[in-house]
Amino acid sequence: VCACVCVCVFWKKRGHEGGMAKHHPLLPPFSPPLKGPSPPPAPQQEQSRTPEAAAMLATPPTPPSPAPLPSQPLVPSLPVREAGSQFAMEGLDDKLILNVGGMRHETYISTVRAFPGTRLYKLTEPPPPGTPAAQGPPVREFFFDRNPELFGYVLGYYRTRQLHCPANVCRDVLEEELAYWGLAEAPLAPCCWLKLSGKETQTQDFLSWEVCENAHMDEHLLLNPIGGQGLRNAWKPWLWVLLDQPQSSLGAKCLSLISTLFAVCALVIFFQETEVQLDYFSANFTPMGHGVGVGGNHQQQQNNGLVYRRAPHLLYLELLCALWFGTELFARAISCPDKVRFLCSPLNLADIFCLFPVLVELVVGDKAEQQPRLSLTLGAIRSLYVLKLVRLLGFLEKSLAMRVLVHTLHSSWKEVCAFLLIWVAEILFFGFLFLYGELLGMSTPGQGEPHFGDIFTCLWWTVITLTTVGYGDVYPLSSLGQLTAAVTATMGMCTGVLLVPVLLVRFQRYYAVALAHQKL
Repeated sequence: VCACVCVCVFWKKRGHEGGMAKHHPLLPPFSPPLKGPSPPPAPQQEQSRTPEAAAMLATPPTPPSPAPLPSQPLVPSLPVREAGSQFAMEGLDDKLILNVGGMRHETYISTVRAFPGTRLYKLTEPPPPGTPAAQGPPVREFFFDRNPELFGYVLGYYRTRQLHCPANVCRDVLEEELAYWGLAEAPLAPCCWLKLSGKETQTQDFLSWEVCENAHMDEHLLLNPIGGQGLRNAWKPWLWVLLDQPQSSLGAKCLSLISTLFAVCALVIFFQETEVQLDYFSANFTPMGHGVGVGGNHQQQQNNGLVYRRAPHLLYLELLCALWFGTELFARAISCPDKVRFLCSPLNLADIFCLFPVLVELVVGDKAEQQPRLSLTLGAIRSLYVLKLVRLLGFLEKSLAMRVLVHTLHSSWKEVCAFLLIWVAEILFFGFLFLYGELLGMSTPGQGEPHFGDIFTCLWWTVITLTTVGYGDVYPLSSLGQLTAAVTATMGMCTGVLLVPVLLVRFQRYYAVALAHQKL
């Protein structure tokens, strides 16, 4: 019994390794394999077997097939579908892997089909028949050498139908990425649009201020860095820098200090001149009456026959200042390389007009004392000495706030023009309304006669009321006129606050940009 059990176990093991012996129907189930020549069978067994069975015994067994090597695993390819795994393969076919800049994104095909005509939608379309892509296995992963950070927001737009963007993105970069993916017309979410618009406004303000600063430098320097060519013009750049740039050298600082002292002296002379003129007119003209009403004040003056005489020492001192100003202006004019731009500068024109009063008084002589109106006109021109002092001190050129204010007004010219049009329309409308309101009120018995002279007096009253100044020289007397005055004052306050916030916000933006530009 033990021998039979051992033979059975050994035969099963041999049959498992051989493979084909156990499937042969004519072999005995428990006969062990023969290692040498087979012993002759018993005679009774040979007689009981058929010739076919004998032939089968004479055929050697089929050797076992070799096992697959571990380095060559038998893994089916993607297009192959095995029985029982159809559900898993359908889930795999419904997904795409997008490798953008080394970052992999996995999404469904139904997601990228949300916007037809885009680049991601074209990935899901079947390839044309007959092409290598149609004959090969389906591709599940696509690579794009684009910005991986922005692609996350692009894929989010396919999923949520809302396009967002990071806070530190540039508008041009975002537009380029959206155009590449075929989403150039995609609307940006309001939250991100406000942030992106604010950054774009800051960029535009920075570029606008940079252009303004370059124009400012070109306008005030007016000098080619190379300078004049030849020995004849070699001194012009040196003289221009000496006169136009006070901080360039010690000599330029001393020259600027001397010019400032002369400008202060001219202003002191101008102040003394105004006192002499006031004394003359107070002694020579006497007011005879003053009336207040709708037509304004009426002042009559009487000439007492006095003669206006100017102190000689004031004229001589002013003449000395004018000689210095003229010499400096002439030196700046001949050393400046761009004469046209020099003459078009407002401050240079103010320097030229400052010389006229002294020259006119020298030419006219004693006749100026007999013409008070001419003296008043020359005194008004002398007020330009203030601009000369301002230019010498560098308030307009060196002050950052002043340059920002000028640039703010220059960039807000559309808003300023619109405000002026509204202002003129209100002046004309309320001026005529005040005129006919007063006429209708005065036409009532017992109201008296109108005291205004013409429409220009009503327009003057409208300007004073709209600005809420209210001098009190002209005021309404009728009920309709008073109602018009109340509406005019209210509209003046409402209109006056329209332009101030626009200028204030823009001034703050430009000032912040100017400070940042100085730190660069």
